[in-house]
Amino acid sequence: MSHWNNAAFRAALMGSVAAVVMVAQPAAAQTKTFNIPAQDAASAIPAFVKQSGLQVLATATDLQGVRTNAVSGSLSNDAALAQLIANTGLTVKTNDGASAVIVRAAAADAVASEAAAEAPADPQEVVVVGVRKSLRDALDVKRRNTGIVEAISSKDIGALPDVTIAETLNRLPGITATRDRGNDSQASIRGLGARMVLGTVNGREVASSEPDRNVRWEVYPSEVVSGASVYKSSEARLISGGISGTVDLQTIHPLDYKGPSFVLRAGPVYYDGGSAFPNYDGLGYRTSASFVHRFSNSFAAVLGLTSQVQKNGYESVQGWGYNSGADNGPVVAGDTTKYNTPWGAQAEAKRLKESRFGASLGLQFKPTDNFQLSYDLLYSDIKIHELQDQAWYGDGAWGNWDGGNYSNYTDGATASGQAPVINSNGDVVAASVAWAGDKSVVARYTEDKTLIVQGLNGKWTSEHWTVSADASYSKAQRYNLWAANELAYWPSLMTYDFRDKPVITVSSAPEDNTQTAQTGQTSLGAVTDELSAVHLDFERHLDSGLFKSILFGVRASDRTKALGSLNGTVSPIIGAVPDYLLSGYSFKNFNIPTILTGDFGALATHLYGTSFDIDPKTTPITDRVKEKVSEAYLEGTYATTIGGIPVDGNIGVRVVDVDATSSGTSTVAGNWVESPPGSGVWVQEMVTTPVTGGASYSKVLPSATARLDFGNGQYLKLSAAKVISRPPLNDMIITRQISSSAPYTGSSGNPYLKPFEATQLDISYENYFNKDALFAVSVYHKQVDNFVGYASRQETIDGNVYTLTSPVNSTKGGRIDGVELTYQSSFGFIGLDHFGIYSNYAYVDSDLTEMSAGLPLNGLAKNTGTLDFWYSDHGIDARLGTKYHDTYTAIYGWNDAQLIRVRPETTMDFSISYQINPIVQVRFQANNLLDTPLRTYNDNVKDRLGRYDLYGKRYLLDFTVKY
Repeated sequence: MSHWNNAAFRAALMGSVAAVVMVAQPAAAQTKTFNIPAQDAASAIPAFVKQSGLQVLATATDLQGVRTNAVSGSLSNDAALAQLIANTGLTVKTNDGASAVIVRAAAADAVASEAAAEAPADPQEVVVVGVRKSLRDALDVKRRNTGIVEAISSKDIGALPDVTIAETLNRLPGITATRDRGNDSQASIRGLGARMVLGTVNGREVASSEPDRNVRWEVYPSEVVSGASVYKSSEARLISGGISGTVDLQTIHPLDYKGPSFVLRAGPVYYDGGSAFPNYDGLGYRTSASFVHRFSNSFAAVLGLTSQVQKNGYESVQGWGYNSGADNGPVVAGDTTKYNTPWGAQAEAKRLKESRFGASLGLQFKPTDNFQLSYDLLYSDIKIHELQDQAWYGDGAWGNWDGGNYSNYTDGATASGQAPVINSNGDVVAASVAWAGDKSVVARYTEDKTLIVQGLNGKWTSEHWTVSADASYSKAQRYNLWAANELAYWPSLMTYDFRDKPVITVSSAPEDNTQTAQTGQTSLGAVTDELSAVHLDFERHLDSGLFKSILFGVRASDRTKALGSLNGTVSPIIGAVPDYLLSGYSFKNFNIPTILTGDFGALATHLYGTSFDIDPKTTPITDRVKEKVSEAYLEGTYATTIGGIPVDGNIGVRVVDVDATSSGTSTVAGNWVESPPGSGVWVQEMVTTPVTGGASYSKVLPSATARLDFGNGQYLKLSAAKVISRPPLNDMIITRQISSSAPYTGSSGNPYLKPFEATQLDISYENYFNKDALFAVSVYHKQVDNFVGYASRQETIDGNVYTLTSPVNSTKGGRIDGVELTYQSSFGFIGLDHFGIYSNYAYVDSDLTEMSAGLPLNGLAKNTGTLDFWYSDHGIDARLGTKYHDTYTAIYGWNDAQLIRVRPETTMDFSISYQINPIVQVRFQANNLLDTPLRTYNDNVKDRLGRYDLYGKRYLLDFTVKY
């Protein structure tokens, strides 16, 4: 160390430039055990010299402001040095095995350029860029982690291959993304639904505009994300909250950034799902711009802006569930057997326009080698405007409540000559029904949701200590309004068939009948979510012994989720609807009656004398859930050798204390009153009173990981941990609502819920047999307790027996077991080095079931797989990707009690880009090439139609300018 600080020696060696010289014995060719944490280069190089015995020369100027990578395991000196400085801007200028000279890449390039005219280029020297570089970088992240981690990496701004980060996450092993409006959205990991996934940005928990805790990953455009890590195993330093896993998005750190300073991307995007809709086209656009500027060696900033309009309209037919209880009835003439009948169905054309604006800002200030201050901000504003043309079929006649529509079914069978088709479950899946209503609904839905995420981090380092202080704040808001004009007619005969693609026919078309105005509806909703947190983290680096560092820290967060809704009706002021207000059109994908449409505002004025221009921000907030979390952790990282095999990892414990309270209202039956007075009609008043409640608990969460390095890129990783996921916030509301008349039903939340808990074990074998290559097998076991689901109970209120539905903790636990296989490689072994494959397969099994209808666990798809083929050379990056998932249970919408089954899907996407010159790139993407529908069913019965959505294909063409 005396040589490092001797100014005279540096001057003699490097002239006027300060240098670093460490003298040691010449390095042997054999592998050595390294354990060098990620740190500043000025301290990392001496640590490397000490552990390698290699003499290293480098200027202090070249090392200033550079942070090197962690190096651990049994490696040769060359491999360890390469790993230490990979992607840091440093490069090895010379290395004769006894000594090495390290310089800035720019300096090396300058020397190389002087020699370029005198020497031909080495045909073996290949600069890897594009999709291949992203895959390599992701492998590097996965390899360096001692736990089980999946990674997405992109060192350049806007270089991720997908439009949203959700699409990229969906291709990772064991991850399934649900589709909403045709776009990948929320993600399930390892058989557990999105409500048990913790989402973070730069390691910070973030607010969400969803009623629960779920993160909608499509909110984050790929242009603002530099990478993502999916932590499938846990360790003490990670924020608690993700039983299935933690997804952490990373943004650019401008001082560390090595890519182009300015990136501009723009182009059109076209969705063809709504091509049959009148006065609607699917053409939108995407544009983004990013600028990184280094004001000095100590201060830099990055600014990003994104804007997009997508018109992803689509056709849908949806079922309303089945009357399958004791109140069903007979439907076949002369047969008194009771059968299950559908309550109704609807067809819907969504003429969507979704406008998005996003901004990101990153500031990084490093006045000294030992201290840095960084600030980052993300802002997103998404506005959805949907004109919905719907048709509601059945009008109570299909449901056959207590056999009341027996004659509708028998008369329909007589008129059509076709008897009802009844499956082995006793469900009527096809039938003709007389005088069932066809209600046309011309509706408008608007949604405005904003998200702001910001954080401030200060980091101080010394030879033995790293101290970090972090403060963050995020706020999400959503306001939505649905308003509907409704009109109806009653054809003499209506036929439905749900055995395959749903078919609905009527004896006379809607446009050929007089439409009668019906009661209109409005529905307002509001969600606000605020989350503030502070972290204080310490790391003590140790020079000797089993443990290489000790980490400890504390975290405190304060979160408030507020929810509100308000429903209303409006009576019509006319009877028959004038024909000139309506027009009809047909779906291109479904055999259903003509869909009626019209100008929403004109219909509202004529039918109800209103414009439905209601400000959803006036929605009253009725429920609040406040959650305070305090956490502390202690973790030790270690490195040793067992039987000649290098082993490293960590062991630690995290203690979590949670205090949650909920405030809302409770509805109970009150006095009977005559309404209106003098009418002779008596109704029971419902009385609403304010209530509060909550729960507090503390949990101790131990964890440990071990990584065995067998050399030649082969690792065995072991992990064990106790983990929790806090209950969904919307399940913790205390509000109770009950009906005022029979059937006596009600619903409520449960502020006394305990967290999901699991003990998990992970084993992963990873073989990095080439720079582009990985073969991995991971197996895992989770023992889950306190599972939260919805259950019904009987309660007597004011002499009436009510059936109340609410979330509860399961009294028995269950297991989740799975295996994941990953294989990726170039085809260099058959002479096609510029072609490659990325593939994975995951299998998961569980004895856990939901509490309703015996449904399998939410999010559990037994089989999932990804198969991508790529090409990268001559400026061309191309990928053809296929994703498959098996049937799984999902929550569709904002009510956790509404569980559906999603049928198997195989989707295919294609992407190709061409680097025209060093500055300009063109890219084309085609998504959902197979036009795969979203198909769901209800009650775990395949013939009970849930949804049948056809989103169509998406095409994107954009140009990128970088310099």
